[in-house]
Amino acid sequence: MWMLLAVPVMIASLAGIDPAGRLGGEGVGIRVNARVAWFVAELMALATFAAAYLGYGNPHVVGNIALLLWTAHFGHRAFVWTWRVLPRDSTVPVTMAVAAMLFTGVHGALIGTSMADPTRYGPEWLTDPRFVIGLAVMIGGAGLNVWSDYRLLALRRRDPGRPVMPEGGPFNVVACPNHLGEIIEWVGFAILTWLLPALALVVWTVANLIPRSLWRRDWYRRTFADYPRRRFAVVPRLL
Repeated sequence: MWMLLAVPVMIASLAGIDPAGRLGGEGVGIRVNARVAWFVAELMALATFAAAYLGYGNPHVVGNIALLLWTAHFGHRAFVWTWRVLPRDSTVPVTMAVAAMLFTGVHGALIGTSMADPTRYGPEWLTDPRFVIGLAVMIGGAGLNVWSDYRLLALRRRDPGRPVMPEGGPFNVVACPNHLGEIIEWVGFAILTWLLPALALVVWTVANLIPRSLWRRDWYRRTFADYPRRRFAVVPRLL
Protein backbone atom coordinates (compact mmCIF):
# COMPACT_ATOMS: atom_id res chain seq x y z
CA MET A 1 0.00 0.00 0.00
CA TRP A 2 2.81 2.40 0.94
CA MET A 3 4.58 1.67 -2.34
CA LEU A 4 1.43 2.36 -4.39
CA LEU A 5 1.07 5.80 -2.82
CA ALA A 6 4.19 6.84 -4.73
CA VAL A 7 2.30 6.71 -8.03
CA PRO A 8 -0.18 9.57 -7.37
CA VAL A 9 2.63 11.55 -5.72
CA MET A 10 4.73 11.27 -8.87
CA ILE A 11 1.78 12.12 -11.12
CA ALA A 12 1.01 15.19 -9.01
CA SER A 13 4.64 16.30 -9.14
CA LEU A 14 4.77 15.89 -12.91
CA ALA A 15 1.61 17.99 -13.11
CA GLY A 16 3.37 20.77 -11.20
CA ILE A 17 1.69 20.30 -7.81
CA ASP A 18 4.47 21.13 -5.38
CA PRO A 19 3.37 21.78 -1.77
CA ALA A 20 6.80 20.78 -0.44
CA GLY A 21 8.68 23.22 -2.65
CA ARG A 22 10.84 20.54 -4.28
CA LEU A 23 10.26 21.79 -7.82
CA GLY A 24 11.31 25.38 -7.53
CA GLY A 25 8.18 26.66 -5.79
CA GLU A 26 7.92 28.35 -2.41
CA GLY A 27 6.16 25.41 -0.79
CA VAL A 28 3.64 25.62 2.03
CA GLY A 29 4.31 26.80 5.56
CA ILE A 30 7.05 28.67 7.34
CA ARG A 31 10.66 28.24 6.26
CA VAL A 32 13.26 26.51 8.40
CA ASN A 33 17.01 26.14 8.17
CA ALA A 34 17.82 23.63 5.41
CA ARG A 35 20.86 22.18 7.14
CA VAL A 36 18.93 21.41 10.31
CA ALA A 37 15.94 20.02 8.40
CA TRP A 38 18.03 17.63 6.29
CA PHE A 39 20.21 16.62 9.22
CA VAL A 40 17.14 15.55 11.21
CA ALA A 41 15.62 13.78 8.18
CA GLU A 42 18.78 11.77 7.45
CA LEU A 43 19.15 11.02 11.16
CA MET A 44 15.62 9.61 11.15
CA ALA A 45 16.68 7.03 8.57
CA LEU A 46 19.68 6.00 10.67
CA ALA A 47 17.68 5.74 13.87
CA THR A 48 14.61 3.91 12.57
CA PHE A 49 16.53 1.25 10.62
CA ALA A 50 18.90 0.54 13.52
CA ALA A 51 16.11 0.50 16.10
CA ALA A 52 13.86 -1.78 14.05
CA TYR A 53 16.62 -4.20 13.05
CA LEU A 54 18.59 -4.37 16.30
CA GLY A 55 15.50 -4.10 18.49
CA TYR A 56 14.43 -7.64 17.62
CA GLY A 57 17.68 -9.04 19.01
CA ASN A 58 18.33 -11.30 16.01
CA PRO A 59 21.31 -9.75 14.20
CA HIS A 60 22.78 -11.77 11.33
CA VAL A 61 25.55 -11.32 8.80
CA VAL A 62 23.44 -10.12 5.87
CA GLY A 63 21.48 -7.79 8.12
CA ASN A 64 24.69 -6.39 9.57
CA ILE A 65 26.03 -5.70 6.08
CA ALA A 66 22.75 -4.04 5.08
CA LEU A 67 22.89 -1.91 8.23
CA LEU A 68 26.49 -0.95 7.43
CA LEU A 69 25.56 0.09 3.88
CA TRP A 70 22.52 2.00 5.10
CA THR A 71 24.61 3.75 7.75
CA ALA A 72 27.30 4.66 5.21
CA HIS A 73 24.75 6.36 2.96
CA PHE A 74 22.70 8.19 5.56
CA GLY A 75 25.66 8.83 7.86
CA HIS A 76 27.40 10.64 5.03
CA ARG A 77 24.23 12.53 4.21
CA ALA A 78 23.61 13.56 7.82
CA PHE A 79 27.11 14.38 9.03
CA VAL A 80 28.99 15.39 5.85
CA TRP A 81 26.76 16.27 2.88
CA THR A 82 24.30 18.38 4.88
CA TRP A 83 27.00 20.60 6.34
CA ARG A 84 29.37 20.78 3.34
CA VAL A 85 27.02 21.04 0.39
CA LEU A 86 24.03 23.05 1.65
CA PRO A 87 24.62 26.80 2.06
CA ARG A 88 24.65 27.92 5.69
CA ASP A 89 21.77 30.36 5.32
CA SER A 90 19.57 28.27 2.99
CA THR A 91 16.00 27.51 4.04
CA VAL A 92 13.27 25.06 3.05
CA PRO A 93 9.52 25.10 3.68
CA VAL A 94 8.47 23.18 6.76
CA THR A 95 6.35 20.92 4.53
CA MET A 96 9.50 19.74 2.79
CA ALA A 97 11.20 19.05 6.12
CA VAL A 98 8.23 17.05 7.41
CA ALA A 99 7.89 15.12 4.13
CA ALA A 100 11.60 14.23 4.21
CA MET A 101 11.37 13.00 7.80
CA LEU A 102 8.31 10.91 6.97
CA PHE A 103 10.06 9.47 3.90
CA THR A 104 13.25 8.46 5.67
CA GLY A 105 11.57 7.35 8.88
CA VAL A 106 9.00 5.09 7.24
CA HIS A 107 11.49 3.44 4.92
CA GLY A 108 14.03 2.92 7.69
CA ALA A 109 11.43 1.29 9.92
CA LEU A 110 9.95 -0.94 7.20
CA ILE A 111 13.29 -2.18 5.87
CA GLY A 112 14.80 -2.61 9.33
CA THR A 113 11.81 -4.64 10.49
CA SER A 114 11.93 -6.91 7.44
CA MET A 115 15.68 -7.34 7.76
CA ALA A 116 15.30 -8.43 11.40
CA ASP A 117 13.97 -11.84 10.34
CA PRO A 118 17.08 -14.10 10.37
CA THR A 119 15.28 -16.92 8.55
CA ARG A 120 15.33 -14.91 5.31
CA TYR A 121 19.04 -15.35 4.79
CA GLY A 122 21.39 -18.28 5.25
CA PRO A 123 25.20 -18.21 4.92
CA GLU A 124 24.81 -19.03 1.22
CA TRP A 125 23.18 -15.63 0.60
CA LEU A 126 26.61 -13.97 0.61
CA THR A 127 27.49 -15.84 -2.60
CA ASP A 128 24.03 -15.60 -4.16
CA PRO A 129 24.12 -13.68 -7.48
CA ARG A 130 21.48 -11.29 -6.16
CA PHE A 131 23.70 -10.28 -3.25
CA VAL A 132 26.89 -10.01 -5.31
CA ILE A 133 25.29 -8.11 -8.21
CA GLY A 134 23.23 -5.93 -5.90
CA LEU A 135 26.26 -4.96 -3.85
CA ALA A 136 28.22 -4.02 -6.98
CA VAL A 137 25.30 -1.99 -8.35
CA MET A 138 24.79 -0.20 -5.04
CA ILE A 139 28.45 0.75 -4.69
CA GLY A 140 28.54 1.98 -8.29
CA GLY A 141 25.42 4.08 -7.80
CA ALA A 142 26.72 5.52 -4.54
CA GLY A 143 29.97 6.47 -6.24
CA LEU A 144 28.12 8.28 -9.03
CA ASN A 145 25.87 10.04 -6.53
CA VAL A 146 28.69 11.27 -4.31
CA TRP A 147 30.98 12.28 -7.20
CA SER A 148 28.19 14.31 -8.80
CA ASP A 149 27.29 16.09 -5.57
CA TYR A 150 30.88 17.18 -4.95
CA ARG A 151 31.46 18.09 -8.58
CA LEU A 152 28.52 20.48 -8.29
CA LEU A 153 29.92 21.84 -5.03
CA ALA A 154 33.32 22.46 -6.63
CA LEU A 155 31.75 24.29 -9.57
CA ARG A 156 29.66 26.48 -7.27
CA ARG A 157 32.67 27.39 -5.15
CA ARG A 158 34.58 28.32 -8.29
CA ASP A 159 32.01 31.02 -9.07
CA PRO A 160 30.14 31.77 -5.82
CA GLY A 161 26.87 33.65 -5.86
CA ARG A 162 26.08 32.88 -9.50
CA PRO A 163 24.09 30.10 -11.21
CA VAL A 164 26.29 27.22 -12.34
CA MET A 165 25.89 25.16 -15.49
CA PRO A 166 27.30 21.74 -14.54
CA GLU A 167 29.70 20.11 -16.94
CA GLY A 168 32.22 17.33 -16.99
CA GLY A 169 31.93 13.56 -16.76
CA PRO A 170 28.37 12.29 -16.32
CA PHE A 171 27.06 15.87 -16.40
CA ASN A 172 27.83 15.83 -20.11
CA VAL A 173 25.34 12.98 -20.51
CA VAL A 174 22.46 13.81 -18.16
CA ALA A 175 21.43 16.90 -16.24
CA CYS A 176 21.22 15.17 -12.86
CA PRO A 177 23.70 12.28 -12.52
CA ASN A 178 23.46 12.68 -8.74
CA HIS A 179 19.80 11.66 -8.96
CA LEU A 180 20.62 8.81 -11.34
CA GLY A 181 23.29 7.59 -8.93
CA GLU A 182 20.88 7.55 -6.01
CA ILE A 183 18.29 5.61 -8.00
CA ILE A 184 20.93 3.06 -9.04
CA GLU A 185 22.17 2.85 -5.46
CA TRP A 186 18.75 1.87 -4.10
CA VAL A 187 18.11 -0.53 -6.97
CA GLY A 188 21.29 -2.31 -5.89
CA PHE A 189 20.17 -2.33 -2.27
CA ALA A 190 16.80 -3.80 -3.26
CA ILE A 191 18.55 -6.55 -5.23
CA LEU A 192 21.01 -7.49 -2.51
CA THR A 193 18.34 -7.60 0.21
CA TRP A 194 15.53 -8.94 -1.99
CA LEU A 195 12.93 -7.24 0.21
CA LEU A 196 9.62 -5.69 -0.82
CA PRO A 197 10.16 -2.63 1.43
CA ALA A 198 13.50 -2.06 -0.30
CA LEU A 199 11.70 -2.15 -3.64
CA ALA A 200 9.23 0.37 -2.22
CA LEU A 201 12.19 2.64 -1.49
CA VAL A 202 13.23 2.41 -5.14
CA VAL A 203 9.71 3.29 -6.31
CA TRP A 204 9.49 6.26 -3.96
CA THR A 205 12.98 7.43 -4.93
CA VAL A 206 12.00 7.35 -8.61
CA ALA A 207 8.72 9.15 -7.84
CA ASN A 208 10.66 11.84 -6.00
CA LEU A 209 13.70 12.29 -8.23
CA ILE A 210 12.31 11.97 -11.76
CA PRO A 211 10.10 15.10 -11.48
CA ARG A 212 12.95 16.97 -9.79
CA SER A 213 15.38 15.98 -12.55
CA LEU A 214 12.99 17.13 -15.26
CA TRP A 215 12.45 20.43 -13.45
CA ARG A 216 16.19 20.93 -12.96
CA ARG A 217 16.94 20.28 -16.63
CA ASP A 218 14.24 22.77 -17.64
CA TRP A 219 15.77 25.30 -15.23
CA TYR A 220 19.19 24.83 -16.84
CA ARG A 221 17.64 25.38 -20.27
CA ARG A 222 15.92 28.56 -19.14
CA THR A 223 18.96 29.89 -17.31
CA PHE A 224 21.76 29.09 -19.75
CA ALA A 225 21.29 29.86 -23.43
CA ASP A 226 24.07 27.44 -24.40
CA TYR A 227 22.81 24.51 -22.36
CA PRO A 228 22.56 21.45 -24.68
CA ARG A 229 18.91 21.15 -25.68
CA ARG A 230 19.10 17.42 -26.30
CA ARG A 231 20.68 16.49 -22.98
CA PHE A 232 18.59 13.98 -21.05
CA ALA A 233 17.37 14.76 -17.55
CA VAL A 234 18.34 11.65 -15.61
CA VAL A 235 18.38 8.42 -17.66
CA PRO A 236 20.62 8.39 -20.78
CA ARG A 237 18.72 7.92 -24.04
CA LEU A 238 15.45 7.51 -22.19
CA LEU A 239 14.40 10.44 -20.01
